Amino acid sequence: MRCLRLILAFVSLITTVFFLENFRKWEHAIKKSNYRNKEIITAGGVVFVIVILLINVYTVFYWDNTDIPEYIMLSAACMGFSGLMDDIFGTKGVKGIRGHFSKLLQGKITTGSIKAIIGLSIACFLAVKKNDFWMDIIIDALIIAFSTNLLNLMDLRPGRACKFFLFSVTIIFLYFLRKGLTNLIYLYMPLAVSVIVFWFYDSRELLMMGDVGSNVLGISLGIMISWISSYYAKIGVLSFLLGIQLISEFYSLSKILERIVSLRRNF
Repeated sequence: MRCLRLILAFVSLITTVFFLENFRKWEHAIKKSNYRNKEIITAGGVVFVIVILLINVYTVFYWDNTDIPEYIMLSAACMGFSGLMDDIFGTKGVKGIRGHFSKLLQGKITTGSIKAIIGLSIACFLAVKKNDFWMDIIIDALIIAFSTNLLNLMDLRPGRACKFFLFSVTIIFLYFLRKGLTNLIYLYMPLAVSVIVFWFYDSRELLMMGDVGSNVLGISLGIMISWISSYYAKIGVLSFLLGIQLISEFYSLSKILERIVSLRRNF
């Protein structure tokens, strides 16, 4: 059984490389300008949706009496769809949650507000499926929703979202090992492998993952945190996510991170 799981991780690697190499050659692939005004093909993160759907279909061979793989597939499909719609039809000139919801209150629908509504709906669905107590439902829903948005905020420089996701997943995998939850490591390993491959393309400015990719990584991270963490750990994570969200509404997160990196280099 362990061999099968490792084979699925290898299939994820091959699938990601094969898809991205072909995706770069698609005639009608959408291009967007990055922070250096360089035109780069975007929405490459759709490969994460493909990997999650493809790999989780085969989890029936080693997962019994659980709906976790189905929930992961549903989340990836819904958030991938909303992100892809934003990548293709994205409303320009509207930034942040405040901006999109202020437009919604004016009777104007933006792709960002649709993405936020779908994300919050999926987050609530997942939280209700896991919990009975209303406080736990609220905490889990907010963690999943804010995690999804955090990866969107991170995806403003080449490779940053991939590095943040892989760093976070490494910590979570160590927690899984400590708790003996090796099945969950194997469940998420194919996605982690796919992100490692995509990091090569993203950091070299060959492709951008787009909102379709950051949405899927964000909600996957949120599910991992909310479904396995203790109550107090979730409170800590939620406080961190809420703080980042509030800061990003008033300041540029990229400028703050660049300033921190600059200070570290000077010292």
